[in-house]
Amino acid sequence: MNPTHDTPAWRADFPLRQPDEHRVSRRQFMKTCGCAAATVSAGMMAKDKLFPPPEATEPKLIAQLSEVPIGGSRLFCYPTENHPCILVRLTEHDWAAYSQACTHLMCPVNYQHEKRRFYCPCHEGFFSAEDGRVLAGPPPKPLPRYPVEIRGGEVWVKPP
Repeated sequence: MNPTHDTPAWRADFPLRQPDEHRVSRRQFMKTCGCAAATVSAGMMAKDKLFPPPEATEPKLIAQLSEVPIGGSRLFCYPTENHPCILVRLTEHDWAAYSQACTHLMCPVNYQHEKRRFYCPCHEGFFSAEDGRVLAGPPPKPLPRYPVEIRGGEVWVKPP
């Protein structure tokens, strides 16, 4: 500051004045942040009601029995082409089909037959291959499962 004047030196170089009505108090700023957070939260909670996810209504042919060996898997999309799923052959007669999207952050899961589990490489999540339950990691829910039906040498996935 200049000792002879009460105004800072930079005011002479930048003589712009801001009226008090344009100033934002800490309380106003926090109210705005709180309202924005509440609006985003309400939108996240209402998105499934406003835009419901597609539901499967028809069975879908996935593979022939001979195409998937024991311990093998097959990727497919169900109920739409934007929903990746995975079919696994656990034993000679046991099959399982799940959504391939991890319930944590939607990363694709991989099947590990020797450990009979699904692995999410993004955040070290593990799911049981028998029922889709969470074995370890951050996933909050089990993998969504689809019923599998064998029809005359063909593997079909049915709506839940």
